[in-house]
Amino acid sequence: MQLKISFGIPKTQRVKVARLFYEAFKIEFRKVFGPENKSIPIISRHLRNDRTVVAINKGVVVGFAGLKFEGKGFIDISFLEMLREYKFEFLKILLFGCGFVLFRYIWMFLNKPKEKEMLLEALVVAEDMRNKKIGSKLLKFVIDFGYSMEYKQIRLFVIDENEKAKRFYERMGFEKTKTHKLIFPWNRLVGFDATIEMTYKIK
Repeated sequence: MQLKISFGIPKTQRVKVARLFYEAFKIEFRKVFGPENKSIPIISRHLRNDRTVVAINKGVVVGFAGLKFEGKGFIDISFLEMLREYKFEFLKILLFGCGFVLFRYIWMFLNKPKEKEMLLEALVVAEDMRNKKIGSKLLKFVIDFGYSMEYKQIRLFVIDENEKAKRFYERMGFEKTKTHKLIFPWNRLVGFDATIEMTYKIK
């Protein structure tokens, strides 16, 4: 395997990154962004190269990390852009998924990066390329970037039921700092009862 890790998504691979992200968070995207055939092209158009770290093997993206810092995340789409992209379909999404949309906006507002902090919003590896330490190498790249930019810590959230992800981040040096429990109806809308907040102190 000839793995190359860097910031920036090759133009031919933007749809691949959007698809990896959609498949990893399929339940959320169906409720908020609609069906796959509509969502993936829109996501691909709004990915930020300066917030997306990709792992490429033989010209193909096999994993990526999505970051948020200095007020911008790796998907940069405003409310007006959502209206423009979805047109009348957006009204249907608001009607049937308004509670979930509201939850997401509240969650994003409450979890803005602090000063000298990065949020790891997504870390995804293609299903057929897992167990090859690609996730570890992506995370190591992110940590090294944070160090070079003099950030103090990296923060992330993982679903409480995802024991495999929690163990992975703990192995990489992250520590559990808080548990955020979701009350009804938010837990029904998102499909889980709590998220675990974890942080990595950059030395």
